[in-house]
Amino acid sequence: MKRFLIVVPLMLLLICLTADAQWRSKTHDVYNALTGLEIKIDGNLDEWDGVLETVKGTNGEPFCGVEFQNADGNVRAFEEHGGGKWDGPDDHETCFMIVWDSEAIYLALSVTDDEHQNGGGNAWSGDGAQISFDPTGEREAGTRIFLFNGAVDQSAKNIIPAHLNERVHGSPGLDIEKDLAIVRDESAKKTYYEFRFTAESLLIQGDKFSEGDEVGLDVCVNDGDLAAGQDGQKGWSGWYAHSIVHGKNTEKMGLVVLTADVLAVEPLNKLTTTWGNLKR
Repeated sequence: MKRFLIVVPLMLLLICLTADAQWRSKTHDVYNALTGLEIKIDGNLDEWDGVLETVKGTNGEPFCGVEFQNADGNVRAFEEHGGGKWDGPDDHETCFMIVWDSEAIYLALSVTDDEHQNGGGNAWSGDGAQISFDPTGEREAGTRIFLFNGAVDQSAKNIIPAHLNERVHGSPGLDIEKDLAIVRDESAKKTYYEFRFTAESLLIQGDKFSEGDEVGLDVCVNDGDLAAGQDGQKGWSGWYAHSIVHGKNTEKMGLVVLTADVLAVEPLNKLTTTWGNLKR
């Protein structure tokens, strides 16, 4: 009887710990951000050439089509929602890159998307990006979350201002003219996003970023299609999307580490790889 009484509490403890544990990618949990690039926020990603191929997961693969745990417990690169259907990477896939300097963290998204759709006036009424931060880097439940959104309307020409700065806790948030650009390339079936998040907008002490700083980050790119019944928020891809969808949860974010590493070049000042190769 005594042995049984000991075993039961241990089993209950194990169940509780398993339930509280957050799923973590074994290969893409940490992004080691480069520095030394001059980024212009214009939706043209040429100055990012080589970054995607340089910063990789522990399995040697870039941060492109990264898998995450869906609500059903399965691990996939896309989560269908609200009756949406995903037909693979040509239907929707997110690749992302991060660099930094003392003033800001820069985020670029290259989203393969066969159809652009957003008719609802915000970043989750179809195609659009939702980005959240935990500036402390602790990624613990209950930590204050900073949430920013970016989307263009159905014409793919005008940024939707509604809910751009959803949770900024008194900080200036994003400046729609300086900190966000979105360009849709219909012929390539891609949408390019560039974000600039200043240290001030994340309430970083001293308004400066430094080597070794760590921040929690989520990238959630929503998808809608023009087909009947497929408009609106019908799914998403990205990186740890469940820190935004199904609740706001800083403990489910990925981790970005600001490094002193710079992009390597070959002798003739030619980048080792080019973003142009990815766009073709």
